[in-house]
Amino acid sequence: MFGRRRRVVPVAPVTPPPVPELSDAQVFELLHTQIARLVGTQGQWTLVPRSADDTDVIFHGLKAHQIASSLAAVLRAETSVLRGEVIAEPTSLPFTPAPISVWAEPEIVMPAVTLPRFSADSSKGHARLVA
Repeated sequence: MFGRRRRVVPVAPVTPPPVPELSDAQVFELLHTQIARLVGTQGQWTLVPRSADDTDVIFHGLKAHQIASSLAAVLRAETSVLRGEVIAEPTSLPFTPAPISVWAEPEIVMPAVTLPRFSADSSKGHARLVA
């Protein structure tokens, strides 16, 4: 009748700490540096305006994909370094190949076989077939 009432204590919501992100200036610098390595003054490629008879769309599509992959990898690597998530990829997969050949004449170990011994006395009563 005179029971205690429970007071509801409000629980503050748990907010995770903010995830570190690259700033716009850092993203711009990373992308600019990477593009300059590819098509800058000392880059691997040159930019030439497209002409009307240019039909090499497969090459341009592949090169655009390669540049996008390179830029995404740079951003991913820098973001993981910023967050402290540096994960080194293995340089090679662990692989131990099985032998592709086996020695042709393996050593055969014959078990010691004991042959039954016959005495001259036991063979007197039996007939022998001789060819």
